[in-house]
Amino acid sequence: MATYRDLAMPSAKEVRRDLRGLRVGVSGPASADAERRAVFVAALEQAEQFTEAAVNAGPATRPVQIFYALSQFGRAIAAASRSLGRDEWRLKGHGIKTQNIDASQGLAHVEVIPTVKGSLAGVARALGVEPLEPETRLQLGDLWRLIPEAQRVPLPGTSGLPVMNFSPGTLVHRGAKMWRQISVYPVPREVRLRSESDRAALDEFLAKYPSLTGWSHTPDEPDTVLWRERGNGAEEELEIFLPSALTGPVRPEEERAEALRPATLYRGPGDAYAFPALGRMSGPVHPLLAWWAALFGLSILARYEPEAWAEIVDINGSPAANAVEHLLDEAIAVVPHMALLAILNVAGR
Repeated sequence: MATYRDLAMPSAKEVRRDLRGLRVGVSGPASADAERRAVFVAALEQAEQFTEAAVNAGPATRPVQIFYALSQFGRAIAAASRSLGRDEWRLKGHGIKTQNIDASQGLAHVEVIPTVKGSLAGVARALGVEPLEPETRLQLGDLWRLIPEAQRVPLPGTSGLPVMNFSPGTLVHRGAKMWRQISVYPVPREVRLRSESDRAALDEFLAKYPSLTGWSHTPDEPDTVLWRERGNGAEEELEIFLPSALTGPVRPEEERAEALRPATLYRGPGDAYAFPALGRMSGPVHPLLAWWAALFGLSILARYEPEAWAEIVDINGSPAANAVEHLLDEAIAVVPHMALLAILNVAGR
């Protein structure tokens, strides 16, 4: 069933048209430098063709095409980025590897490992965000929970930190300070259950989300935690408060921008999330990097373990098949849209 968020997103046709328009309409280095422009245009052409191939493919091969579409979009992002100079914008290698692609214990336990060099780290630099921690083992199940669209159809066996919707509410006073009401969802129900007997459990969970640094309980009742049950009871909505820098009345658009500043904006100016940090990262995972790592793992399985992959995507017998189909369906719309927004951001509108 379509949500209000789905209805607010541009269509695949609109995204494709905007991407094609960038071939002569992009600003920044890919416009001024002939070599960068050549790579930018060629990468966008290949990304478009890989995406079209993915649309027409089934789950047996779709992860390969959509990952290579994302890889080529990454090259276009790097070529367009004002943050990369000299030959930094020329990406080489995937920037990520696999060590355990044995899916016999479940797809969620398959591991990918970011590397110091390569396209994944290069795209992070192009975006101006913190890269995934090099040489850290990341399970596909953990990455799955970092993709907002994947929340609807969970992958069996996942246990990592979820990306949470970040919804700002009203401003409140506590003494001389201003606080912004924030609702985050989904919080695993186990966090609430642990926090009822261990007050530190909630602090430990929220500490893993850089966007929520400085959070507080209800201002008028500092020891009260506001929980709201959602859906099937396995997940909860939590209301907290973040310190606000506002000191007086401002225009509504300025107030909204201030309210969303701590969050990660994903696919639009109001599509806000709290992404966790992984390992020793100081900042939140960037969503494009999470998609990159997840799709890379799926593409490697499809390419090099075709028999195992055929079992994984068998909708009649595999518990993971529905989640995989859903993620790959979403990727066809999300990957080009993320690339479009990233190019506009790094090139300067």
